[in-house]
Amino acid sequence: MNSAVCWCVLFLVLGIDLHMPVAGTTTTAAYLADTDKARLKQVFSGAWDLKDLPSIHYAVLGYKLLGQTVPKQPEVCKTLQAAASTTSPETLYYVTNAWRSLACSGSLPVSNIAKALGEVLQKETSTVPDLFYAVQSLNNIGQKKGDAAKLIKTLQAALKKDDSLLNLGYSFHIAAQLGTDGTFAFDRIEDAIVQADEVDSRFLQFEGGLSITALLVSGAYKLAGTVNKPPPITGDQAVKFANYFLSRRSVQTLKGAYMLLEVLNTLINNKFHLPAAITLVSPAAVSLEQPRVSVRVSDLLGKPLSTEPLTVTAESATRVGDEVVVLSKKKFEPTADKTVYSVNLMELKPERGFYKLSISAALAKPDPRLVGNVGASLTVKVMCAVAVENVEIGTVDADQTTQAKLTKVVYPNKLPSKLEADSLQKLIMKFGLKDKNTGKLMTVHQAFVRLYNPKTKQEIIFVAEPDSSKNYKFDLDLGSKAAEFGHLSGDYSLELIVGDAVLSNSFSWEVATVHLKFAELNIGAAASAVTKDAYLYAPKPEIKHLFREPERRPPVFVSNLFTGLVCVPLLILLILWAKLGINISNFPFSLSAIGFHLGLGGIFALFGVFWLQLNMFQTIKYLLCIGIITFLCGNKMLAKIASEHKR
Repeated sequence: MNSAVCWCVLFLVLGIDLHMPVAGTTTTAAYLADTDKARLKQVFSGAWDLKDLPSIHYAVLGYKLLGQTVPKQPEVCKTLQAAASTTSPETLYYVTNAWRSLACSGSLPVSNIAKALGEVLQKETSTVPDLFYAVQSLNNIGQKKGDAAKLIKTLQAALKKDDSLLNLGYSFHIAAQLGTDGTFAFDRIEDAIVQADEVDSRFLQFEGGLSITALLVSGAYKLAGTVNKPPPITGDQAVKFANYFLSRRSVQTLKGAYMLLEVLNTLINNKFHLPAAITLVSPAAVSLEQPRVSVRVSDLLGKPLSTEPLTVTAESATRVGDEVVVLSKKKFEPTADKTVYSVNLMELKPERGFYKLSISAALAKPDPRLVGNVGASLTVKVMCAVAVENVEIGTVDADQTTQAKLTKVVYPNKLPSKLEADSLQKLIMKFGLKDKNTGKLMTVHQAFVRLYNPKTKQEIIFVAEPDSSKNYKFDLDLGSKAAEFGHLSGDYSLELIVGDAVLSNSFSWEVATVHLKFAELNIGAAASAVTKDAYLYAPKPEIKHLFREPERRPPVFVSNLFTGLVCVPLLILLILWAKLGINISNFPFSLSAIGFHLGLGGIFALFGVFWLQLNMFQTIKYLLCIGIITFLCGNKMLAKIASEHKR
């Protein structure tokens, strides 16, 4: 067995990552952790060179949502003030939004901004995004938005021309600024939601990605809050939207980072839905040293769902594989962190393995915004410590005519004396693996015996197999395995490697040093003047391609008779030509005609020589030269004949 493969398999099994919880239908699979917020802050920090107005806008609002202090505030305000002279509604939106968020000292040209934006609202040809920028900007500077009926009429006309998802999202935000007059857009929320794509039964998103999905969802909730009607979004859909947003928390663009923070804040601060998150805080593996399972119950930003402690219950713990339930209705205990609760799973002394932990959480005062019964299903691993005992190592004759000579070894000590074994013997090692928690014999995924020669750096790895009573035995017939060792005698270090996904103390133990003596390799007279190692590793003769031996030819009489029969039709042709008369007057005696016929004859002759003497590769080489000449001459000859016929 290849050693690299063995170690890779061992590390993969021991390094299984079970920290990712399996989300239930009523909770999200994650939340925006402090590390995620720090990463988003780093994304926003690229805007403080103050070279791009949209980047400044998203960074200012993003810092505010993160609760961070905006750096370079005087310089930022000065940049915003300088950009306020434009008439572009999008630019004015960036300026006024950031200005309002920073509460900059000084003033903007409010009258000029209101005039420019008022013209946008009055134009019947204004696009939906321009209407959104104008309405939001006027709201930012505390100015009236003009005639609401006129605005609604213009907006509806624009939607008739283009009711794309982007325009619908902007229209929801516009309508949310109009109070009860925005009811006209509420019915369009359902038209938008039905266009969401469901992925893997866990995510809901709109075509266009994070920005469009965040724009639509936040707009829908804001509009629903304005008109005081529940949005046509189910609790299950709210959780799936939240799952999608949290899956994008590694976004690297400033706009995407801001949209993510804005929509997550909308989802936890609206009046209709409050998606919860139940996630593992402790490692997903428990043992006697680490017996507690800790979970976090929070909103999407990692904040407590309530000011009062929750009642968090482990409804059941079911062992994966045989569906044995080892726990029922076990209460979690609150901790100093108001979002974290823990339970001692090892009190029940569960057997090693993987368990599906079903968890529910309840508030002291029910919150109608919570989506269904808050619950999740998390996978945890119960680990055990393994003890190796009854270790015996020794040799026995290969024909087993004598009793095995075995010596006991105690872990983690090494056999004090060197073990001798030759090609007429077998190397034997017996051992048992016991679960320290239960005291019972156990089997593991990997139990390897590694033999390593420190001089040649050679290693051979074998698998130790358990018997029906779960005792392991390693049996190596040196005579039959000599080739795997390259017949290289010498001292080998014998190691026992034990590993499993549920072991907390997987180990590699050097049991003994074994001197292996193999039979001399018969390397023949060719190697009589060199050592065995030099012969084994010396360059070997070059491997050359050999053509298949030709088949045995028939007798000469048969060959000649066959040749004669083949030539009979040609003889008949010549006789008929002589009888009918051959007209060669039209033969064009030109260089191309002579070359073509000579080339054609040469090809037939080459086929004959190929049949008698040449091989395929030689024939192709000659045929390429003759064929090119024949083709060129034939082409010129036929062209000349054709031109003469046209005259």
